[in-house]
Amino acid sequence: MNSYASANVIRKRREEGHARMSNIGLQEWADQVHAVAKSKGFWDDNVDANFILAKLALVASEVSEVLEAYRKEKGSDSIADEMADIFIRLADLYAGMQEHGIISETTTFDDVVFLKSSQNRTRPRKHGNLI
Repeated sequence: MNSYASANVIRKRREEGHARMSNIGLQEWADQVHAVAKSKGFWDDNVDANFILAKLALVASEVSEVLEAYRKEKGSDSIADEMADIFIRLADLYAGMQEHGIISETTTFDDVVFLKSSQNRTRPRKHGNLI
């Protein structure tokens, strides 16, 4: 999808009432993404260790798709689209793990991202690694 088409799709979604990330927090957005994933059958299976590991593998597969889009020079829109898939799968997984008691519901996605990014600001260059 080219940039012009992407802009038109975004505009149409906003007109339909889809929430923008800037209007809600990460946790609320993750909950919405998870609700959609559940309604589409992606959480129908028994949620056990293997289920969570498979969901993590799907996040990793999206990272591979970004790498492929970049390597094959598929363009900015393709790369951005694949990056969005990573974020969507991660948000869905976070909210799903909360729902199933793996992550405490009191630990919001907003708070944990804020705390981790604050911690990273205090770490040394490259977190003390050479590369």
